[in-house]
Amino acid sequence: MWGILLLFLGVVFLLQNLNVLPWGLWGTLWHFWPVLIIAIGASILLRYQNIWLVSALVLAMLFACLGITIWQYGAAPPAEEISSAYSKPLGSLEQAQVEIDFSGGSLTVGSLPPDSLNFMETGSATRNGQTSLKADFHQEDSEGRLLLSLERGGWEFWSKGENSWQVMFNGRIPLTLDIKSAAGNVSLDLSQLQITELAVDADLADYTIKVPSPAGIVHAHINADLSNLEIIVPDGVAVKLLADTDLSILKVDENRFPRKGDYYMSQDFASAENQIELELDCDLSRVQVK
Repeated sequence: MWGILLLFLGVVFLLQNLNVLPWGLWGTLWHFWPVLIIAIGASILLRYQNIWLVSALVLAMLFACLGITIWQYGAAPPAEEISSAYSKPLGSLEQAQVEIDFSGGSLTVGSLPPDSLNFMETGSATRNGQTSLKADFHQEDSEGRLLLSLERGGWEFWSKGENSWQVMFNGRIPLTLDIKSAAGNVSLDLSQLQITELAVDADLADYTIKVPSPAGIVHAHINADLSNLEIIVPDGVAVKLLADTDLSILKVDENRFPRKGDYYMSQDFASAENQIELELDCDLSRVQVK
């Protein structure tokens, strides 16, 4: 079963890397997870039969699910889109902890104009009225805590549940940022933000991350499963990278970040004003650091 599953995932990832299939397809494909239980049961019942016949049967079920997913992804009619917005004034806020829990669509994170009087602004669009953005903010003294999550209504099996969020933060406020996402396209432009700690948990997601330029000292941990990640490091930012990759593809620009033992590290890391300590933990993913 593991060999068959790896073969199936390899074909899907290859087609996605060749831009034949979109990465957003996972948002629909994951609904078919019960087929894995059916496939395991079939392989147990037929374990004394011809192994090639059993393998062909299981592969046929998996690729049938993929075919139905592609058809549903392309054939779904345009859904009604509902837009909403949320903002939070800066007030006496001096630092904040932010958690974003997102799935099923596209997420963009960036910075507000330098003269903005708001701590953050969001714009969101939701299809079919199935989900909406929920903002929960608390402030104690000069420190704030913000949780952005999906508030779900009813869920239809064939609904893609697509959401589109644009989240912008004030670049003058130091942030700890924790992002959890699944089955989505995520673009994080953190280049103009003051991030002290960054945690990313990506499942079945397509990520572009531009790390902070006025970095100071940043600690970042990225955990990725079945995902595609592109990490962009601006000029003037030094990186110390530790990567734990299982069955993953890792490409690092070793002209900028040569390998030294277990780490990929900028030549001037020890003396650099802007430092990022980056830890990658990836399974069955594709990661590029440049």
